[in-house]
Amino acid sequence: MMRIHLPTLLAALLCAAPPLVIGQSADLVRSYKDFESAKSAHKVSDALKYGNEAVRVTEMSGDKQELSQLLRSLGDYAALESKDAEAIGYYERALALEQDRLGATDPELVPLLTDMANVQLKDQHYAQAETLLNRILDIERAAYGDHHPNVLATLGRLRALYRATNDTAAVDRVEAQMRPPVADTRAMPGPGTLKNRRYKQENGFATVRVFYGTNRGATGSQKAAEFYGGTRGELNYGYLDVTIPQTHVEADLETQPRWVEYTLATSQAEMRTHYVLLDKVVQLPKDEFVRQLRAQIGAAPSKDVFIFVHGFNNTFEDAARRVAQLAYDLDFDGTPMLYSWPSQGSTTAYSVDEASVQISGRRMADFLETVIAQSGAQHVHLIAHSMGNRALIEAMQTYLAKRAPENRQHIFGQVVFTAPDVDRDYFTDAVGELDAASQRTTLYASDTDYAIRSSQFFHGAPRAGTAGDVIVKLAGLDSIDMSAVPADSLGHSYFAANAGALYDMFRLLWRGDPPPKRCGMTNPKATASSSVWLFDAQHCKGDDILEAGVMLKRFGDLARAHVVSNISTLTDPSQKQQWSLILQRLDVLLPTIQLPVGAISQ
Repeated sequence: MMRIHLPTLLAALLCAAPPLVIGQSADLVRSYKDFESAKSAHKVSDALKYGNEAVRVTEMSGDKQELSQLLRSLGDYAALESKDAEAIGYYERALALEQDRLGATDPELVPLLTDMANVQLKDQHYAQAETLLNRILDIERAAYGDHHPNVLATLGRLRALYRATNDTAAVDRVEAQMRPPVADTRAMPGPGTLKNRRYKQENGFATVRVFYGTNRGATGSQKAAEFYGGTRGELNYGYLDVTIPQTHVEADLETQPRWVEYTLATSQAEMRTHYVLLDKVVQLPKDEFVRQLRAQIGAAPSKDVFIFVHGFNNTFEDAARRVAQLAYDLDFDGTPMLYSWPSQGSTTAYSVDEASVQISGRRMADFLETVIAQSGAQHVHLIAHSMGNRALIEAMQTYLAKRAPENRQHIFGQVVFTAPDVDRDYFTDAVGELDAASQRTTLYASDTDYAIRSSQFFHGAPRAGTAGDVIVKLAGLDSIDMSAVPADSLGHSYFAANAGALYDMFRLLWRGDPPPKRCGMTNPKATASSSVWLFDAQHCKGDDILEAGVMLKRFGDLARAHVVSNISTLTDPSQKQQWSLILQRLDVLLPTIQLPVGAISQ
């Protein structure tokens, strides 16, 4: 789950303000600036005072949903600064608003209830935490059934709580609920097993190995999460391991509360079964990096790689976890890679990140040179998010500038610009020159991306990540309007935080299909020289579409028979429903995809 950052949210609220509240915009700006100053000076009480002023102004606007997001943001900030009583107060106010909007049992309440439970666990208020976790459990059971991964994960948290309080009877009771029904042990436990993912689950988690390049400076710490910081350094190479829990839900980034290991005495092994964790970082000399990368690519089912470039306000740990989640959810048969530039990982350091990302593009060009020339990869796909698109564009320009025009054709595989925080005019000029270098170039943009709208406000010019009437229209570029895709509260990480959007990228990397052959591409606004498509989020929503896609990739024309056989053995109604939805998706997808007989690979 992406955290809501107060400074970005305040700016987004300002960008979205209707004319009737324009007079209140100045108060929002003042509150934002005062909050920034107080936060930078570590004056927590003052920062919360200015945050409360922003709440007052937002209340006057009458927008309850934006008020709820602001209260949650303040709750997050207060919790991180150990102002836990204040955090609970903000969360409770947000919860009241969300319950009025959604009802008391809507699954969308779960992230907020989880935040509240985390604070209570941090303070060892076990009775309050138990009440919240049991409420979450009731909501999830009603929505998903007794043995859904979400339900099992919440039961696991209750078990850890009871262990911390030495309540052995409660531990036994919870563990009994976690056991699958005897009748179902013959069959697969639910979506995720039959599809035979590339990354196998063992002992409650899978491990995704990612090879990386970075111009971050090493900190000297051997802790994986602290190995690299926000300072600039030389170009470093290595690999990292990220663990993905068996209870992982597609498009989610299960994040460990930073206090959990101290409050519940949770072991590293147990945390791997609950959260997406950066487990190991190994820095390598360049020659050894190339040797191990070649070996990894040679042993993989596919000789493709993708290189992911993160955006603003990302630590090395943030970026590592995201690229591993992408590789796992996309069931990528090749080798995932990361280029990490020295973002400060702070919402207050936008200008510092802007300066770092530009020079980082030149360092990334050297990284591309190494990967393309020495790794043995068949196709090198490139994916960038937000401000990271600036580094990617600079890297591609620098790399291609060393080659004669006739030697620049289709060097890259799929190039995907997601939510680019890049000047629109610059993006149009730069990408227009890069078109022939890739097999296909895709832009994901959204008109409901508040982070992009915030950046547009501060720069005084449209950003390439904006959709609607100003979406970039360019020959050779597939511009996809993703405005209808629900994702995080700022609408900025939709490319990885929505199963339907992930399925679209899955099709790109698996088959390289043009938009008309992919799910939900409706109302094309095509001209003779450009292609703009609207993504129908309702038609392509749900984990079942991604599950069905992976089934097709793994089992080919045998996928349907596998699913039908599995459904016939299941007795749990929720599991039957999940697999029936997958079967419905298969029936739609099978006639549209030419598949060889039997199992297939990427």
